[in-house]
Amino acid sequence: MPNLNDPTCGELADSADSAILSRTLYSKPAELVVAGHDSYLVTDSNDEILDATAGPGVTCLGHSNKEVHQAIIDQMQKISYVYSGHNTTQPAEDLATFLIQESQGAFSKVLINSGGSEATETAIKIVRQYSLARSLGSNPPTATREHLISRFPSYHGNTLGALAVSGHPLRKGIFTPYLSAAPISFVSTCYPYRQLRDGETEEQLCQRLLQELDDEFQKHDGNVAAFWMEPVSGTSQACTPSLKGYIPGVKKLCKKYGALLVMDEILCGMGRTGYLFSWMEDGSVEDAAPDLMTCAKALGGGYGPISAVLMTEEVARVLNESGGYNGGFTYQSHTLACTASLAVQRIIKRDNLLENVRQMGELLFSLLREHLKDAPYIGEIRGRGLQIGVEFVKDRATKEPLPPNARFAGRLLQHSWEEERLSMLLGMGTVHTDGKVSGDTILLLPMYIIKEKEVREIADRFSRSVEAVSAIVMKELSD
Repeated sequence: MPNLNDPTCGELADSADSAILSRTLYSKPAELVVAGHDSYLVTDSNDEILDATAGPGVTCLGHSNKEVHQAIIDQMQKISYVYSGHNTTQPAEDLATFLIQESQGAFSKVLINSGGSEATETAIKIVRQYSLARSLGSNPPTATREHLISRFPSYHGNTLGALAVSGHPLRKGIFTPYLSAAPISFVSTCYPYRQLRDGETEEQLCQRLLQELDDEFQKHDGNVAAFWMEPVSGTSQACTPSLKGYIPGVKKLCKKYGALLVMDEILCGMGRTGYLFSWMEDGSVEDAAPDLMTCAKALGGGYGPISAVLMTEEVARVLNESGGYNGGFTYQSHTLACTASLAVQRIIKRDNLLENVRQMGELLFSLLREHLKDAPYIGEIRGRGLQIGVEFVKDRATKEPLPPNARFAGRLLQHSWEEERLSMLLGMGTVHTDGKVSGDTILLLPMYIIKEKEVREIADRFSRSVEAVSAIVMKELSD
């Protein structure tokens, strides 16, 4: 049979003993996890795995938080599920109020869904309804804006609509013919490691990228409904933050051309970068806040499947005046998920965990850079807070990627898991040349509760794994 999935870790794994269809066959068979505590997973063989990806990027409070458990139990004894099409619940109301209050005035309404891809789908529908309502409500009516601009590379979810706005060839793959019919074009993502020209400053690169976006707006004169972006990239580009001044510049362009600014904070939001909303590091509400923002993952800390779309007062007003949001999902505003999420967010705020994210992130960055300063294949260590990406290259000077058949990142992932009992996240290829994708990256996404001892353990285990795999690959490349 032809291979319809992208290999990431080498040999096919045998999943015949499981009734579950594996998400990927290019890894060893999954171990059975039976318990967890703090930053550790416990397998059925009683092995403890240091979870440096928070599963991935979700379990921000760690595993088995008793306070969150009790909140879920207390609510379960009242009622577990209420259909949001007919009624609301106090947990849903309280969570939405919390998010709005913490947004510093940026947003006025929230839609609560069950996952990041659902949030992206919802945001796409909101953009469409908003644009249609604005055009039909004009006197005289105007043409409806239909074009979307996104960035390449990027990843916004795995449903068909979410894939359509994603600049991610590997994820799109065989599903491309089924993706959204909406007209979508792409501009470059911030990627200074590979974009900076000789003698060019980051400020000049930022202006060049903003000009690229400006040109794209002009190309689709008056027809752009929204611009989609992640303040800090995820797996598509291994935790690359936006350049200083980029987000305020993007917001000015969106206002100039009358398009909505949509920020995907599914991974980077809800504290992952050390700020509740990642854009808060880039400026004030007036300068940096989007019109629509999606969030998930750390929103519920893994204690319930949940995501949210936050919107400005203007967007909410247009939706309400055009009959209310035309969409929804069965498990929207799920009572137990909202209960869990509210408990998680209150603990993060009460225990000042965002400060811990910033402090432990700085420590982990410094340890990795110190431990790996002489490692042969380290290209760049980047990110914000506890969202850290490492890019590996064959040649540091030229930044030439390692050959795909070396499977450096895949081998590193497997070695770290099997020999060091450390969980990491495999990034996707970041180098796109002539329709081919290459590049090796790894992501580290520790939990917000992490302590200095565990940070040092992650750095030590990761560094030993890099050293071991580098020795193997170096020998193979020299033969």
